[in-house]
Amino acid sequence: MIFRLGETARGAMTVSQVSAGRKNRLFVEIYGTKASLVWNGEQPDELWIGQRNVPNQSVVKDPVLLHEKARSYADLPGGHSEGYDDTFKQVFRRFYRSVADRHAPIEYPTFEDGLRQLAILDAVLESSRARAWVDVA
Repeated sequence: MIFRLGETARGAMTVSQVSAGRKNRLFVEIYGTKASLVWNGEQPDELWIGQRNVPNQSVVKDPVLLHEKARSYADLPGGHSEGYDDTFKQVFRRFYRSVADRHAPIEYPTFEDGLRQLAILDAVLESSRARAWVDVA
């Protein structure tokens, strides 16, 4: 099942776990008046930037080039892909930081996020049963 979340004139998010040839694809597109961004979870270390008045570019993840707040999400130097297991490491790192420091920002999924995911899954199941697009509540 492929479905789009929050599709607007400015962007869309497409998720597919069953499309032939796709490996649990997460694909995010964001459109602005001067530039667009595309990130493909099957090529997680690359960000495509399309611009109106200058050449498009593809940027490869490199902690040295990341904004200071984003740098802690990348442990390996540029050219070394962050692994799937790093997702869990990053979540637990932030959770334990919030346990140790109650004033630390919540930078991990919460129960509210889990409830939203269940609503999405319910919509996916309903879409499959109805063989039609359905809205996510």
